[in-house]
Amino acid sequence: MEDRSIKKYLEELSSPSPTPGGGSIGNILLSFSASLAAMVCGLTKGLEVYIDDLKDLKDRFLNLSYEDEKSFDSVMDAYRLPKNSDEEKNIRKQKIEEALKGAASVPLESLKLSKEIIPFLNILIEKGNKNAVSDVGVSILNLKSGALSCYLNVIINLKSIKDNNFVDSVKNEADEIKDYIVNWCDNAFEKIINEILGE
Repeated sequence: MEDRSIKKYLEELSSPSPTPGGGSIGNILLSFSASLAAMVCGLTKGLEVYIDDLKDLKDRFLNLSYEDEKSFDSVMDAYRLPKNSDEEKNIRKQKIEEALKGAASVPLESLKLSKEIIPFLNILIEKGNKNAVSDVGVSILNLKSGALSCYLNVIINLKSIKDNNFVDSVKNEADEIKDYIVNWCDNAFEKIINEILGE
């Protein structure tokens, strides 16, 4: 992802421009989840070995955030293509379909990748520094919110795609991953609360 300060990113996010938008934010949340997990690994003796893997995940989510913005821009460019003749209309229709598939594929990739944070969080729930247990909880919340954000961006792009086989395949995969992550996060968050309360 291109270098941007948080302040500049938020200024762009709050502008009337559609990018960056929800898809970009979904990946930012997932990068927060990986980053917090890396932090707690750094605070826990014996878990430092996982820091580089988590930082790699963080960087991959940041890159996907940028890719999400570019894919949406491609959709907008396709809709702006001329449609004065039948040939132009056909080309435009094909380009829109291709761009929408790309725009659905990026958040699906993010969803798939989000599952890779879970093994690290499982280790942290069991062995992480108890003084940082709330940070593990916030990582879990960012994982859930980020994954759901990406899921929304998958299905909204699928809505306009004409290729039913593509739509069904991507929707089924996204549904399965989304359900798995939400269920895992809900259960894991309850464990964090119980840990903090000593129950």
